[in-house]
Amino acid sequence: MSVYKLQAKNVRNTWLLIFLFIGLVSAVFYAFSWYLNSPAFAIFGLVLSLFQAFAAYFFGDSIALSVAGGVQVNEQQSPQIHTMVENLSKIAGIPKPRIFISPDQSANAFACGRDPQHASICLNKGILDLLNKAELEGVIAHELSHIKNRDILIMTVTMVLTSIISFLSDIGTRALLFSGSNRDSDNRSNPVALILYFAVILLAPIVSTIIAMAVSRSREYLADATAVVITRYPEGLIQALEKLYQSPVPSQHYATSTSHFYIAPPKKQFGKQLQTLFSTHPSIEDRVKALRQESYTAEVVD
Repeated sequence: MSVYKLQAKNVRNTWLLIFLFIGLVSAVFYAFSWYLNSPAFAIFGLVLSLFQAFAAYFFGDSIALSVAGGVQVNEQQSPQIHTMVENLSKIAGIPKPRIFISPDQSANAFACGRDPQHASICLNKGILDLLNKAELEGVIAHELSHIKNRDILIMTVTMVLTSIISFLSDIGTRALLFSGSNRDSDNRSNPVALILYFAVILLAPIVSTIIAMAVSRSREYLADATAVVITRYPEGLIQALEKLYQSPVPSQHYATSTSHFYIAPPKKQFGKQLQTLFSTHPSIEDRVKALRQESYTAEVVD
């Protein structure tokens, strides 16, 4: 599939996925309201989910950078990195993003923000020590591709909403466990209502996590493809990916909700049987195969 078609598909799916997450948050609160016979919970859940989407849109990048321990660097502090990012940004046709460096010794990188005008990239110290110039250019081009393709918005929103859904489900589970002695509500003594409530509370975080993983995998392929268009040197990115997937140093600034941001898995992945469903990243074999077999146009998509 061409970069044009991949980008169009991802853009169409972005708002659908955002509304799906909002629906999941609302469903958790609706389960609260039904179980507790309090309709106000459902209304509050809808308002909260919309507020969280708003917060994720404007402040999600700051949250991700804080979790990663990223510190913004200027041109005097990292002249070579700034020059590299500036040149590749010009080729990609996007504004130069802010540059952050994390003290994390694991080899990894990510991009975040709500649009190309408000974007940042974060490079771990480990990746700067591990890769040569051509490989690092491939990685930076990959992250700039996430910015160009506007992946960063859905990735940022997904991070925040996934965390919220998990938090709410935890509250719901605790409410279920500690309300057993209070049977004032008909729904609390109704086994069907209890089963439905328990199902929503348990399944919501699982569904949201699977969605986040699927979002990440599809966008990694697109970013790889666009990076090759920018650098016109697929071997640089291929060699970088091979090194990153084999990096022995575990991430020191890692949260489950931010794992889909990174160019490579920040923790050990599941076995191949489960990786397709439960990994935030495609396998290294699939990514390298796609990069070597696909024929991408030399035109950078606007």
